[in-house]
Amino acid sequence: MHGRRPATAPETLRNALATRLSREMTEAERHGFGTATVWLTREETDLICEALRMAAGSDAARLDFLDRCAAALTAHDGTVRHWRMSIDQDGVMVDAASAMRRDGFAADGHASCRSAIDERMDELESARSEPAEDWHIRERRPTDRPKRA
Repeated sequence: MHGRRPATAPETLRNALATRLSREMTEAERHGFGTATVWLTREETDLICEALRMAAGSDAARLDFLDRCAAALTAHDGTVRHWRMSIDQDGVMVDAASAMRRDGFAADGHASCRSAIDERMDELESARSEPAEDWHIRERRPTDRPKRA
């Protein structure tokens, strides 16, 4: 058999549930509501809970791995690293750079990769909430001053 493999029972249930939830939300939005009430069976509830646990667990493990890698490098060479995330026309980058730049000035950044990612998400969310004509996202460069609340 070529192409997609046949759907298994749990996969079929997932697809059916996703379709139903999407349809319910679309209908609620059509009526001007931002939320929808959906009755779920025990099986559907368990399926959603398991998917959330799996997603949270694997993402947490990946982020923990990145933080452990930076900590291991620091333990190896004594250089403190700060996490940064950048998004620009060249791509997306998450890196743990030395806390001291070559020019002798301290680099801005975060102690954990989660904080660097959260900061970028907050900046993008803030930019999206601005009026459309002011909606521009400019990549922060290492020479830019950090935003202060």
